[in-house]
Amino acid sequence: MRDKFYSDNRDLVKWAVLHRLAEIYKAPRILQLAFYRPSEFPKVTVDGKEHKIPQEVLSHFRDLRKIENINSKIQVAVFDDLFDDRTSYLKSVKKFLSKFQEETCVVFLDPDTGLEPKKTPKFDHVLDLEAKSIWKATKAGDVYVFYQHQTNKAGQPWIEPKRSQLENALDLNKHSIKVASGLKIARDVVFFYAPKP
Repeated sequence: MRDKFYSDNRDLVKWAVLHRLAEIYKAPRILQLAFYRPSEFPKVTVDGKEHKIPQEVLSHFRDLRKIENINSKIQVAVFDDLFDDRTSYLKSVKKFLSKFQEETCVVFLDPDTGLEPKKTPKFDHVLDLEAKSIWKATKAGDVYVFYQHQTNKAGQPWIEPKRSQLENALDLNKHSIKVASGLKIARDVVFFYAPKP
């Protein structure tokens, strides 16, 4: 997740879905795997001079960890290690997940875009093998949730192909993964989820 995208309509839907899933599955904690990559913000111009955006302004509007302070009975822990090396990132994710063995969690994978495309994947994507590795690292009772952004602009179906791709990646039966959304708020994102048996 890039911090420049934080706190938009997609986040409103994202956190509403995550909290509702936590309530439904009686999970006291949401673990956000942010796949974090920092953004470079352009400068603002005041009286012809360029100035950096003040850090306190960025912290207020773009701090991924702010969600940990949400006033809710459901606790949130954000894993925001830098996502710049896939192997070390995955190792760190597994270590992070191992800290929460005593409680049911909603484990949320939050890449910029979603699952890898057929073409060359970038750091905007989670590879199928990474999605599977994180699925395997979750424990029975956890709820696995995956952010997926619309994959094309040509009006072709995109939700079902990506759901099938994720089911195949996780070695799950067809329609094992459910879909959550807020299409009236953000119609270009869905959240795939499945409780771990």
